[in-house]
Amino acid sequence: MKNHAAAACLVALCGLCSCAQTAQGKLRQAVYDTASAYHLLASPMPDVMAGRVPGVSLSAGQKALARQASQSVLNELAALEASIQNNSTLAETAVTALQADFASFSTCWTGLTVGVTPSGCATVAGTVATTATPATTLAGAAAPAGTGSN
Repeated sequence: MKNHAAAACLVALCGLCSCAQTAQGKLRQAVYDTASAYHLLASPMPDVMAGRVPGVSLSAGQKALARQASQSVLNELAALEASIQNNSTLAETAVTALQADFASFSTCWTGLTVGVTPSGCATVAGTVATTATPATTLAGAAAPAGTGSN
């Protein structure tokens, strides 16, 4: 699980976004594509968290960062998928926020699995954790948009 998996997910995401014909169709397709890429990238998370993947060992802090980054994406997905199910109009900013959260998760998760804690992980954790406990973030890092911003 190196950067190849993340790159493949992002390439697939970009390539599939052009299938729909209307603006709303393209936004909905972007949500579906991002959900697929997320599930593909996150599929080994339970095994990694349980320590069943040889060569990958995460500290408790790194596991918390990974969970928070993942939860950020799941929150965005849940809100957008609910809007799609309700046949509501999707806002481009909400889809962009989802894609930004996915990119942050991808960077964080990929880095953690190779033994590096990217600076973006602290930013994601700080954004998600603000609803529960204050967390510090690194200056100059781009924070993903708030959840449910459609």
